[in-house]
Amino acid sequence: MRTTVELNQHESYWEISLIAPERKPPTLDFQVLAEFDAALKVVEESINNPDSISPRCLVIGSSSDRCFCAGANIAILDTLSEETMSEWVTAGHGVLNRLEDLPILVVAKVRGFALGGGLELALACDLVLCDETAQLGLTEANIGFVPGWGGTYRLPQRVGAARAKRMFYTAEIVDADSALAIGLIDEVKGAAEMEDWVEEFSREVSSKSAVGISGFKAILNAQDRIARDANRLQEIEYSLECIKNAETKKRIRNFLDKRKL
Repeated sequence: MRTTVELNQHESYWEISLIAPERKPPTLDFQVLAEFDAALKVVEESINNPDSISPRCLVIGSSSDRCFCAGANIAILDTLSEETMSEWVTAGHGVLNRLEDLPILVVAKVRGFALGGGLELALACDLVLCDETAQLGLTEANIGFVPGWGGTYRLPQRVGAARAKRMFYTAEIVDADSALAIGLIDEVKGAAEMEDWVEEFSREVSSKSAVGISGFKAILNAQDRIARDANRLQEIEYSLECIKNAETKKRIRNFLDKRKL
């Protein structure tokens, strides 16, 4: 059993959901990234088709009320090597950059844990909505990695360089209220209120100018694109350094052994 991806159309927004295996958190691997990318292509095609009713808002969510996304599938950790690391980092950047570049509002709807690549997924969205159970962090330092999908770029954009350093150096996991206070997220709502908030906010955005919103977002993203592309190359470089490191290999093995207990 593994995580799958679903695209659903609601009245005022569309939603891409990570569907978790039974009793497991949603995680990411090459197949999940491919399915997510395919869903994004459907969204793009609808937006670009003048004859279709296209979404004005896309929500990224999870079927689990305990975990938005726990990051990489442990099976991926067991296969990453000097030969596969560049492909892994490049694949994640490709999907998250495509998500970030959609010309519509994108909202991450986070319940429970958003860790590692899961937080990087949320950070690629325009807005991050959490319930009170949310726990967020880039925890790669625990196993000897650097963030590989833009986390070294997007986290400081959200919280500033000093706070981003502290969070990463300590593998800090922050709760929803703390995340709101430091600017990591945009809204905290009760679990029962999240759907109403998304519905209301997406309707409000839909009443505004589509061309104005897409233009504003395109201008902002264009300003960051050179830095974002450079970040991808740097994350590949340092991810390769990490995977070659003996301590990292030991940390991965210890982590995998604990998960098997």
